[in-house]
Amino acid sequence: MGAGVMWHDAAIPHRSEQVGGQHSSTRAELAAVVMALRGTPRADDLAILIDSAAAIQSLRWFRSHDFRPAEHKVKDYDIIHDILLELKLRSDSSSRTLIVKVHGHSGNPLHEEADRLAVE
Repeated sequence: MGAGVMWHDAAIPHRSEQVGGQHSSTRAELAAVVMALRGTPRADDLAILIDSAAAIQSLRWFRSHDFRPAEHKVKDYDIIHDILLELKLRSDSSSRTLIVKVHGHSGNPLHEEADRLAVE
């Protein structure tokens, strides 16, 4: 299973990576969030478009538990931990990060290309 990331800024190279661990579409979407966070300069504002309601729900669940749930109770904890760390670092640099739910296969060119990269 793979994850792909596209940036609106053509100066940032697009990325595609294989995702380790138990295969699921949610894990791949969360891995793409980590890739986007790590691939964007921390001082820059960032909007991440994601079509996975399950991935967004996982992040909301963490937020509702003050970002401190027990590791053994959370599926994909390793990736979510990385997301939370990157979000904190971005917050410390005063940048804004938005995670936006989009409809899959709705014709958004960046999102469609990221999906294509994910299967390469």
